[in-house]
Amino acid sequence: MPITLITGPANAGKAREVLDAVRGHLARGEEPLLLVPTRADVERYRRELALEGTVLGARVERFEELIGEIVRRAGVSEPVLGRVARERVLAKVVAGGGEDAPRSTPGFVSALAATISGLEVQRVTPARLEASLKAWASTDGAGAAAGAGELGRLYGEYRKLLRRIGRTDPEHRAAQALDAIRLEPSLWGATPVLMYGFDDFGALQLDAIETLGSVVDARVTVSLTYEPGRTAFAGRAGTFETLRPLAVEHRHLQARAEYYAPGARAALHHLERSLFEPGAGREEAAGAVRLLEGGGERAELELVAAEVRALLDEGIRPEEIAMVHRTPSAVAELLGEVFVAHRVPYALERRVGFANTAIGGALVGALRSTTDAGEVTDLLAWLRSPGLLVRLELADRLEAKARREGVSSAARARAIWEAEHWRLEALDHLSEAAHRGGRALCERAVRELEWLFNAPRRGSAVLLESDELDEARALAAGRRALAELGGLASGVPELGVDAAELAMVLEGLQIVSGERAGEGKVTVVDPLALRARRVRALFLCGLQEGVFPASARPEPLLSEEERRRLAETSGLRLEGGRQGDALAAERYALYAAVSRPEELLVLSWHAADDDGAAQARSLFVDDIVDLFEEELVRRRVCRALGAVDLPAGGRRSPTPLAPLRDEEIVRELREHVWSASSLEVWAGCPVKWFVERMLRADDLDPEPEPLARGGLAHAVLNDTFEGLRARTGSARLSGARLRLAKELLREALGKREADFPLSAAPERRPGLRRRLEADLERYLEHAVEQESPLEPTYLELGFGFGDRPAGEASEEGRDPALPVGSADTAGLPALDLGEGLRLRGRIDRVDVATGGGQAVVYDYKGRNAPPAAKWTEQGNVQVALYMRAVEELLGLKAAGGFYQPLSGGDLRARGVLDFESGIEIECVRGEGREHAEMRELLVQAIATARAAAAQAGRGELEPRPRTCAYRGGCMYPTICRCEQ
Repeated sequence: MPITLITGPANAGKAREVLDAVRGHLARGEEPLLLVPTRADVERYRRELALEGTVLGARVERFEELIGEIVRRAGVSEPVLGRVARERVLAKVVAGGGEDAPRSTPGFVSALAATISGLEVQRVTPARLEASLKAWASTDGAGAAAGAGELGRLYGEYRKLLRRIGRTDPEHRAAQALDAIRLEPSLWGATPVLMYGFDDFGALQLDAIETLGSVVDARVTVSLTYEPGRTAFAGRAGTFETLRPLAVEHRHLQARAEYYAPGARAALHHLERSLFEPGAGREEAAGAVRLLEGGGERAELELVAAEVRALLDEGIRPEEIAMVHRTPSAVAELLGEVFVAHRVPYALERRVGFANTAIGGALVGALRSTTDAGEVTDLLAWLRSPGLLVRLELADRLEAKARREGVSSAARARAIWEAEHWRLEALDHLSEAAHRGGRALCERAVRELEWLFNAPRRGSAVLLESDELDEARALAAGRRALAELGGLASGVPELGVDAAELAMVLEGLQIVSGERAGEGKVTVVDPLALRARRVRALFLCGLQEGVFPASARPEPLLSEEERRRLAETSGLRLEGGRQGDALAAERYALYAAVSRPEELLVLSWHAADDDGAAQARSLFVDDIVDLFEEELVRRRVCRALGAVDLPAGGRRSPTPLAPLRDEEIVRELREHVWSASSLEVWAGCPVKWFVERMLRADDLDPEPEPLARGGLAHAVLNDTFEGLRARTGSARLSGARLRLAKELLREALGKREADFPLSAAPERRPGLRRRLEADLERYLEHAVEQESPLEPTYLELGFGFGDRPAGEASEEGRDPALPVGSADTAGLPALDLGEGLRLRGRIDRVDVATGGGQAVVYDYKGRNAPPAAKWTEQGNVQVALYMRAVEELLGLKAAGGFYQPLSGGDLRARGVLDFESGIEIECVRGEGREHAEMRELLVQAIATARAAAAQAGRGELEPRPRTCAYRGGCMYPTICRCEQ
C-alpha cells in the first residue's frame, strides 16, 4: 500500500513536500505524473519545474488526463459518446416512454445524465438498480418508489440503446479501464502519481487513487488540505476518512506563518487559524484586511476596480492580484464594463452559449428559418453574420419593413427579401439536407458553419485577435457536436435530428469564453480555483446572503431522503444526497479563499440592488469581522448607489451639448423651409428636433398605433369630403347627406386601410378599425349637428413643397392636395414669414364662407386639442401659422382656426374665432375673441416661430428636458447628457 497521504491546513508547506517527492522520483530515473486541479495550475507548475531545469521526465496534468491515461494503458477502445451525443440518446430514451414519460426537456435530460454517471462509476447495473427499487417498493409501498422506478426503466433503456449503437459513455469506460487494471496491474506499470492542491475527491477519483495505490502498487502521493477538529474542514472530513485507511504513510503538517508578508502576517495568519473557531480572540487588522460596501452591485464593483487600479499604480503586477466571486459568470458583463472603465486588465473564463457567438447564432437562425416555427429574428441573425452581406443596411431595412408590417415569421420575411434582392439558396441547401436525414443535415450544417467563420476572413490570411477567439471556439465546438450527432444518425437513423431539433441542441451547447489567467492580467475566479497557488492581494466580492454561502440545491431526480430510504431498504447506497453538508462545503470555500492572500484581503458587498431594494450582507462577513478589532468596520469604504465620480473640490455641473459648428449644417438650417410641427418640436427641445427631424434615424419598431390611426383618419375624411362634393356638388355636411357621408366613409376606410395598417399585430386590426369607424361616424354626426355655414373647400392643402428641404421626410412623401373642384392652388409656394423664416405645410381642411372672402382653418387631432388660451404657453403655433398661410397664399381673411378632436367625450373644436367676422360657429366658451385679441395670437405665434428658426440658424442646440416630452422629461438622455 504505497499511498502517502499529506494533510495540513493552508500554507503548511504541502506544495514543497509534493515537489520534493517529484524531484525524488526524477532522481531515481522515474517519470512521475503530477496532478493539479485547474489548467492555470498546470501551466504554473510546468513553469516552476522548467525553471528548475526539470523539463523532461515529469508531467503536470489535471485529473481528467490521468483517467485518459488509465483508459489508454488499459486498452479500452470502445467508442465513447460525447456530451452532445449522450444527451441526444437520453432524450430519445425519455421521449420513447409514451404519454406517461417525463418531458424530455434539456434540464431533465442533463439531470438524468448526471445521475446515470454516478451509477456507472459505482458499477450499478440496471438489473441491480431495479432489484433495489423493488425492495424499496415492497417495504414502503409502490407509491413511495414510483418516481425512482421510472429512473430504473430509463437507465435500462439507455444501456440497451448504447449496446445497439456500439458506444459507451465516459464514466462506464473509465470504470471498465480501472477494473481492467485491477485485474492486470502490470498494465499501468510503475509510474508514480502525485496530487497537489486538492481538498476533495469524487467517487471516480477515489477509485483511481485506490486502484493505483492499493492494487497496482504504484507510488501515489496525495496532498489534502485538511485539519481534524476544525469547523472550516468539516465538509472534507468524509474524504479524509476514506483516504486514511488506504495510506501506508500519513504526514500531517502544521500551519506556518512565514508565507505571509511581514506587515500582514499577524492579521492574515490569525484569520486562517481562527476562522469559524469558537472563542477566537480579536486581532488588529493593520490594513491587511479591509472592507468595501457599495450601495448597489455596480457601486461595489466600482469600489473594487478603484482599489485594484490603485494597487497596480503602486507597482503590484496584475497576476499577483485575484478577484474571487462565488459565481463569476453572474457578474461577468458588469465587471467587464467597470474594469475596462478603470483600465484594469483581467482574465475571466466562463461558459457562454454557442448561439451567443456570431457564427453560432447565425447557424441556429438559419436552421430555424427553414422550419415553420422560424421567426424574423432567426432570419436576421443569419443575415447579419459578419461577411454574409456586404451591405448590412439591407438587413436593417428588412427588419424595419417586417416590424412595420407586423411580419413575424421567417418564411414571410424571406419572401420580402427575395422579392427585393436575391434567393437565399443556403437555406434551401439546409432544407434539402434535412429531407435526406440527420446525417446529411449535420454534414451540411458543418459546411455552413465553416463558411460563416471564413466569410469575414476570406482572402485576408489574418491572425485572430483576442476578441475573435470565441468564434474559433464556437467553430471547434460546433464541429464536434455536429460530428457526434451525424455519427449517431449514421448508425441509427432514428437518432437523427431534424432542423428544429438540431437548432435546439446547438442552442444548448456551451463554449468556454474569455482569457485564461496569466501574466499581465488580474485573475477573476471562484473560491476554489486558487487552492493550489497564492496571490499578494485578494478581493472577495459579492458577499451577499444567498450568494455566498450559496443555498443548497436539491438532488435533481432522487432526493436525499429517497436515497437514504433506498439504502436502508435495499442496501444500495447511491452517491449524492450530501445536501446536509452544503453549509460545511460553503464554509470550506470561504476558508480556501481567505487563506490565499499574502499581503491584503479585501471583502466587499452591496447594501441594495440597482433598483434600490435592500440586500442582506452575508453572515460570512460577520464571521471574519468578529476576528478583528471594531476599527475594521469603522474604516470600511462606502459608495452610494448611483454615485458618480466628481472632480476634486466641487459639484460636477452638467455638460451641455456644444452648439452646432459644422458650417454646411448651420447654413442648411438657415435656409431650411420649416413646417409648423417642426417649429413646435424645436421650441420644445432642439435636441429632440435634431434627432427626429435632422438625423431622421429610422425606427425599427412599427408605427405607433395612434399615429397609424391618425394617418388613416385624415385620408378617410379627405376621401369622404371629396366624395360628397363629387356626388352632390357640395362637401358641406347636412342631415340629408349624413347617410351618404357614412357610406362614403366606410368605402374610403376599406380602400385606404391597406395604406395605413392600424397595428403590427394582425389580430388587433379588426377591433381598431371598428373603433375608428365608430369615432369618425360620431364626428360626422357631430358636424351635422353644428350646421356650419361654411363650405369645406380646400382639403389636405399643401404649400411650400416645391423646395426639397433636408428634414421632414414624413411630410415630403405626400403630394400637395388640390382644393375640391379646383386646381388653382397646385404648387403653392412656401410662406415667407420674414427674418429668413419660410414655412411649408399641409392644412387638413379650409372651410370658406359664401362669397369666398373669409375662411376657417381646421387641423384634425385625436383626443387632445389645445385651447387657444394655452397656445402661447404650450408653444402650439400650427393653426395660427396656417391661418396666416391662408391669408397670404389664398387671399382669404382668416376668421378663425381650430384643432378638431376626432375622438373622446367632447368633439367640439378648440381654437379661436373672430367675433367681428359675423360667422356663427359653435365654440367652447372663451374661444370667441375680439378681432385685436385674435390678431395678437397670430403675432405671438409668428414671433415664437421666428425665434425657433433663428436659434436653429445659429446652431444653438441645447437640451430642454422640462418641455421635451409630452409630460416632461428627456426623450434622449444618452444624447443630451443632461440632468433632469
